[in-house]
Amino acid sequence: MLVMAFSGCNGKQKKQERKRENRQESQQEKKETVKADNKDLSKSEQSLQNLQKNLRRSRMPMAAAYLGYADDNSPFRDQVRTLLKNGKYEEQYSFLADVPKENYISYNGEEVYAIVPQSTQYAMKVESFDWDENANAMVRDTLYISQKAAPVILKCNLSELSYNVVITLTKGTETFSYSPSLSLMDGALYAYNLDGMEIYDFTLYDNLEIPVWNEGGECGGCGAPEGYGAPLEAAGEEPGLIGQWISTELKNQSGQNITYGMYFGDYQYFEFQYGQMGHDLECWSGTFEVTDQFRNGELVVHYVLYTPDGTREGEFYTMVNYGEMLVTEGSGDAIFPFTDASTEWFYSY
Repeated sequence: MLVMAFSGCNGKQKKQERKRENRQESQQEKKETVKADNKDLSKSEQSLQNLQKNLRRSRMPMAAAYLGYADDNSPFRDQVRTLLKNGKYEEQYSFLADVPKENYISYNGEEVYAIVPQSTQYAMKVESFDWDENANAMVRDTLYISQKAAPVILKCNLSELSYNVVITLTKGTETFSYSPSLSLMDGALYAYNLDGMEIYDFTLYDNLEIPVWNEGGECGGCGAPEGYGAPLEAAGEEPGLIGQWISTELKNQSGQNITYGMYFGDYQYFEFQYGQMGHDLECWSGTFEVTDQFRNGELVVHYVLYTPDGTREGEFYTMVNYGEMLVTEGSGDAIFPFTDASTEWFYSY
């Protein structure tokens, strides 16, 4: 009752404060829009303002682009210049070449991203983190902080399975966090945060050498689809399964993320992996055999796995097509232990 009375007494004042804040933000956005239309701006400034104007129109607080890979064998900024040149960012996003040295963030990993906030009205913070035993993120260090958000170039992520930085934008009571990573499905930028909110992806994919699959099952600019799976047209064509497949979308019964991996090898060798993101995965090995063909062209895969608790044996149905594998549990032991899931997508890895 005391809290309700307190809220009521201050409701009018807080409402006036919010109106004043919104009015100030609106005036700032108008100034930035006018500046974007100012023909006296340099080409670099104009390209940044145009992108930020698109962000405001789309009501997205952040934009990101995946630039490629960089290692530790040469200076980070030199490698970024090469990535920008090869990616042909000079024309449309020339401001990236002018990002100052203090806005280069080099952390553990080789994936390079450009991050652009919607406005300097946001404060920006970049933090590193690890995963605990319950797959919860634990912040380790602050890598970058600024009260006026500006574009940054970021190197991070030791593995596609586990991102290791989080970028947070704050404006008043508004907070938006995003961890840049690549989709295991097609290698493109994963343009959503953990709350499902979308960010603006300005990656120039035509000039980026990663496999991006279109709806027709054809790969644009990445050569033959070897290593990304292949269609299975009839039962027994086991080479379509051969290789490593991964899924990171499953959750256990407590709602924690679980990574599942399957490896189909020669001579019917089968390996099953599971565990929490960022940690060593438990590994079971055994055998598999494609025994039949099921509804809608799915294959029936019989498996045997040897675990510390004994033998697991069962069947699942699968359909493989251009780097994607749909797995549905069948008879016998569940292929997805520790979760209520019965159907899941896997992607070649």
